[in-house]
Amino acid sequence: MKYRFIPACVMLTAGLVCCIMSIVQRWDVEYSLIALLIVLILFYLLGQIAAQIIGKVMAEHEAMVRAEEERLQREQEQAQEESENQEEDDTARENETENL
Repeated sequence: MKYRFIPACVMLTAGLVCCIMSIVQRWDVEYSLIALLIVLILFYLLGQIAAQIIGKVMAEHEAMVRAEEERLQREQEQAQEESENQEEDDTARENETENL
């Protein structure tokens, strides 16, 4: 949804360039309209492709970031559990030495 304006922006920018070129080059109206139609359709399709690619890349990036955050969280939980287990072992050893 974030990328829905990409095709329109690409298409309109290419159309603007085409219109400016047709004015500067003094093309016939019929020729410039045909060229404009072709340019608009072509660049709309290219914009759609670009939006799809950008969307997929961003989705993959977000998934990788989430996976990395989950991995770090699991590592922190494991480290915390290990330190708690170490403390319990130390307490148990101290109790055994006191009982002797």
